[in-house]
Amino acid sequence: MVSTKELLAQRLQQNTQKHQQAQKEHVNDVKELRRNVQITDIQPSPNQPRKIFNQQDIEDLATSIEEIGLLQPIAVRRVHDKYELIAGERRLRAHQFLNKNTIEVIVIDASDEDVALLTLAENLKREDLTDYEIYIGLSGLNEKLKKNKQKLAKSLGMNREDMYKYLSFEKLPKELLDDLEQQPALLARTAATAVKKFLSDYEENYSNAKAALIEAWSKLLKKEVEQSKLALLAEKILKSQETKEPIKTSIVHKIEYDGKVAGNIKFDHNTLKISLKISEFEDQNLQELEILLKKMLMQAKEKV
Repeated sequence: MVSTKELLAQRLQQNTQKHQQAQKEHVNDVKELRRNVQITDIQPSPNQPRKIFNQQDIEDLATSIEEIGLLQPIAVRRVHDKYELIAGERRLRAHQFLNKNTIEVIVIDASDEDVALLTLAENLKREDLTDYEIYIGLSGLNEKLKKNKQKLAKSLGMNREDMYKYLSFEKLPKELLDDLEQQPALLARTAATAVKKFLSDYEENYSNAKAALIEAWSKLLKKEVEQSKLALLAEKILKSQETKEPIKTSIVHKIEYDGKVAGNIKFDHNTLKISLKISEFEDQNLQELEILLKKMLMQAKEKV
C-alpha cells in the first residue's frame, strides 16, 4: 500500500497528463486540473471524521483569504454533475462565511477507498483532531483497507500500537459513544483502551461491569474523575457492588493557572488535601490562604 502522500501525487500527475492529452486532441468536454466551481455544487465528504469546527478559526481563515486570497485550492472529485469534497473543509467554510459564490478546486480521480484515506490523512495533519474523531475516520474505511492494519498504519504515518488504541473505541457501550459524538474530547485512546480491557476482563459479568462503567462515566461528565482513572473507578464500583463495601477512591482536580499546573485538590469521602507549588506563593499569600481556609471552615460549621 502506497502512502497517502504518494497516492495524492499520483492522482494529480494522472489528472495533469489527462488534461494535457485532452488539449492535444482538442477535446472540449474534459476535466481540468484546476478550476473555479460553484460552492453550491460541492457536497460534503461522507468520510469527514471531524465533529467540531472552531468558528473563530474559520473566521480567522476567512480574514486571511479576504486579504491575500486562497493560497491552496481545495481537493474534490466528480460525483455525477456535482463535486464531492476530499480535502479543505475549513477553506470551504471560510468561503461560505465570506458569502463567496465560487472557489478554486483541484479535481482528482479517486475511488471511494482513495477518498476515505485522503480525507483521513488530511485531518491527521492537524493537531486538534481528537482521538475519537480519528477512530471515526478509521472505522469509515473500507474493510479491505482495515484488514491489514500494519500496512494501513504505515500508510497513515502511525504505529500499529496506536492504531489498535484508536480502534478500542468500537468496543465502548453506546451510551459513551453517544456522548462522544457531542463531545469527542471526553476520552483519549489510552483511556478507551483501558475501558475496553475492563469490559473484556469482566466479560462473564458484562451487564454489571457495564452498569459500573456507566456510573463512573457519569462522574467523568461531572468532572469528578479524570479520564485516565475512569476504568479504575469502574472496577472499584463493580467490586463495591459485590462486597457491599463503600468505594474508597480519591478524586483529583488539577489547579491550572496561566497555562500551567500550579497544584491539585485531592479528596475522598473523608479527607480534602490541597497541594500547591510553594514557588507560586509569597509569605503574604500563604497568610491570606490560611485566613480564607479558616473562614470557610467556620462557615461550614455554622451551617451544621
